[in-house]
Amino acid sequence: MKFARKSRKTRMGALPPRYSFALNPYADVRFTTCPGCEAKTRVRKIPLVVHIDGHGLLILRKTCRLCVSCDLLLVHQDEIEPLIARSADREATAPPEYLILGTAEQQAWRRGLSGGVTMDDLVQHMSDFKAYMQVGYTPGGWSRSA
Repeated sequence: MKFARKSRKTRMGALPPRYSFALNPYADVRFTTCPGCEAKTRVRKIPLVVHIDGHGLLILRKTCRLCVSCDLLLVHQDEIEPLIARSADREATAPPEYLILGTAEQQAWRRGLSGGVTMDDLVQHMSDFKAYMQVGYTPGGWSRSA
């Protein structure tokens, strides 16, 4: 697996950036070990702040893979898209366009369950990602030398 790093200059959240983020588009790869440092990843439930086109912001508490030594947060695309489509009241034919902006504190997520979170409150309790990583696949086997 290869990673391409994309960093962001502007920040939305008031808290310091917390994790590097990678969205895994492959349904058959689950990353029990970190692709960067090859340490074991841990399963954590983390509140993600998601922007959905035509719907707005959503705080979604999702089970993710986390490499503690690299601070790499891995989210599986095939698990998160049905949740986003369901929360945006869309049909299962095509998920809406979305962007995962960062993470929120647990207290902000809990207040959001009852509808008690304003946009300013969310921004005060939100962390952006340090970097966006892209998961790439390089097939093994024989190839021609250049």
